[in-house]
Amino acid sequence: MLFNSLEFLLLFMPLVLGVALRLRGNWLLGWLAFASFVFYGFAGHAWFLIPMVVTTLLDFWVGRRLEQVPRERRKAYLLLSLVGNLGLLGYFKYSGLLVRSAAAILGTSTHLSWLEVVLPAGISFYTFQTMSYVIDIYRGDAHAEKNFFAYIGFVAFFPHLVAGPLTRHGQLIPQLHEIAAKGISARWSSGIALFSIGLCKKVLLADRLGSWLDPIVAHMPSTGLWGAWLSLLGYALQIYFDFSGYSDMAVGLGRLFAIELPQNFDSPYQARDPSDFWRRWHITLSVWLRDYLYISLGGNRRGARRTQLNLLLTMTLGGLWHGANWTFAIWGLFHGAILVGYHATRDGWDRWPPVVQRLVTFALVCVGWVFFRAPTVAVAVSWFAGLAGGHGLGAFDPTLYKLAAWVVGGLAICMLGTNPYRSDVGNLSAARATLLGAATAAAVVLMNYSSKFLYFQF
Repeated sequence: MLFNSLEFLLLFMPLVLGVALRLRGNWLLGWLAFASFVFYGFAGHAWFLIPMVVTTLLDFWVGRRLEQVPRERRKAYLLLSLVGNLGLLGYFKYSGLLVRSAAAILGTSTHLSWLEVVLPAGISFYTFQTMSYVIDIYRGDAHAEKNFFAYIGFVAFFPHLVAGPLTRHGQLIPQLHEIAAKGISARWSSGIALFSIGLCKKVLLADRLGSWLDPIVAHMPSTGLWGAWLSLLGYALQIYFDFSGYSDMAVGLGRLFAIELPQNFDSPYQARDPSDFWRRWHITLSVWLRDYLYISLGGNRRGARRTQLNLLLTMTLGGLWHGANWTFAIWGLFHGAILVGYHATRDGWDRWPPVVQRLVTFALVCVGWVFFRAPTVAVAVSWFAGLAGGHGLGAFDPTLYKLAAWVVGGLAICMLGTNPYRSDVGNLSAARATLLGAATAAAVVLMNYSSKFLYFQF
């Protein structure tokens, strides 16, 4: 089930919200948990629920045990949680990559297909959430949650379940307790407006761009200079509008239940440097990687060389988190390298005019998107060859004209537009509300051509 589907908009969401408004206490929390399981079951295969339930039960039990056992035994429970979570994530997400890599290294055609499984949607998101919960209890930064229904809500609350934003227990569980005690007092206008903005980003912008880009990328070895550059800029816009659109919709849905989910985007293409970009793009993942990986590796406390290594390792693993393909690891390593380069040249970089800083940062981010989008390293190499003119200029056909027009408009929105979180979307003027309503109606009509969100695969 997708946010951008008629069954969600006309059946699931009205039913879940209508019942929730009449409930209190654990009845409300239980209803939200049940609805979230139903939503997740329809997001893919029903068996997707099995690893999520295993992760949920394991970490709820481990969290309680961490506060009950002597200090010298706590590390064993932490290791049990980490091994269990990372084991599930590794099997479901990376077994196929390891098998293919081993076959390539050994030069064998043997294909252990039984090791490859369908990736459960959102497994990276809920695994990271429960891991942070257990780690914080182990560190003494949080207490174990005693209400199982509130804990399930923290893990499975359907607006953020499949593609984030990543939430911390301290952000979400207290709000769940509050609505259980007081009932739902929703921020209706801002929730509906933010959801509508996200729906328009996804359906009217991201999906349209994707329909033109996919055939070009599929034939990248024969794509000329114009097509290579327009597809690069087009994909930079597609993934931005797709993921920021989902995040807007998730936060908007949360507000309908009086839950404020964390902001995940802050106009990232207006960033002035690579560090600023990662403070704006996928904010909740960036914070998670900083708090639970980069700092655990030593952060910047062990000298310049170790800091650089920690950045490279953190970003490379963050890249692999996005998908079971070496192209994602290269993408992460690339971002680690430009972060290291920025910190090494920061004094000179910061003296550049702001517009130059933004353009250079955007150009570097776009270069990285080649690895993120290309299905193989060979396609990425071919794409770079096209960008350098290695395949000639290529014909400027009608598809490229349409793509060029949308790229210009999309760049104007990203570079000059105001982030919806910075404006009062709950009190739009009559003109803006009418315009948003018309755009939303168009998006609903065009949902017959909708697609899954790109981050569903992660």
